[in-house]
Amino acid sequence: MCTRMKATSLTAIGIVLLSGSAFAGHAKKHAVHHSQHAAHPTTAMHTTQVHHRDASQTKKEEQEPEDKDQQVLQQRVRERGVIQAALKKEKEKAKPCLHEPVSIGRGADEEKFSLTRCDGSALPEAVDQLTVLARPDSIAKPRAGAPLPAGLRRMDARLVEHLQIVADHFKGRGMHIVSGYRPNSVGSFHATAQALDFRVDGVRNEDLVAFCKTLNDTGCGYYPNSSFVHMDVRAPGTGHVAWIDASGPGESAHYVASWPPPPDPIGADFAEKIAKILPPLPVDMHPGEIAAREVFEGHDAQASIDKPTKVH
Repeated sequence: MCTRMKATSLTAIGIVLLSGSAFAGHAKKHAVHHSQHAAHPTTAMHTTQVHHRDASQTKKEEQEPEDKDQQVLQQRVRERGVIQAALKKEKEKAKPCLHEPVSIGRGADEEKFSLTRCDGSALPEAVDQLTVLARPDSIAKPRAGAPLPAGLRRMDARLVEHLQIVADHFKGRGMHIVSGYRPNSVGSFHATAQALDFRVDGVRNEDLVAFCKTLNDTGCGYYPNSSFVHMDVRAPGTGHVAWIDASGPGESAHYVASWPPPPDPIGADFAEKIAKILPPLPVDMHPGEIAAREVFEGHDAQASIDKPTKVH
């Protein structure tokens, strides 16, 4: 039993020694392997890691130009936006100041447009639009945007400026043109496209012509028996020119000094005027008138009364 226990103990000690030796050998081998790794770093695993790092670095280097391009593009977009905003601001500053549009009609046509800039100067397009509205009846209305037809004379720009002054005074009321350019009215300002016959909505012609008389170098015609006021523009220095024409539509001109006209004083022609108004007197003279005549002529008044004499 002792021998067996001794043998067992020796065996166990041998196993322990063997195990320790094996462990030592394994540790030595691991140390050698580790030193080999240190001495030889280009193993397969390390090569893969290096390759991954190189690929990542390459990708990063390739990405960097793209990012820079993107940044440059974004910067250009921002700069362009700034430039466009500045141009828009400058354009708004440069945009002309215009008066409020005014409604102007003629017959069935009616347009609403600005007449002048804020400084009172006529807009060229407003002159064209007024020219179309004030055209003679013999000329057809041109299409929108088309040039003015042949034979149509452009209205004087000063008329546009005068209309703006009228619109400002009467608070932008609508206007209606009765007549404008009339090439056949020789000797008239209508023939040279310097005159308008017009009215203002809701304004008495007496008030309109009274205001017209305040405009310099302007002719103002009052037509109490018609539905319009005449306004024309004249050479600088002309001053104020005004008249009253009491004729009705289609009648010859009948100028008067005032309207309504004052009553005529009784004069030498009173009997003649009365004769035109009263019914005609009978042909036979009154007996009293005959007696007076007979006495004046030396005849018998009574005989004359009994026998009236016929007046021829």
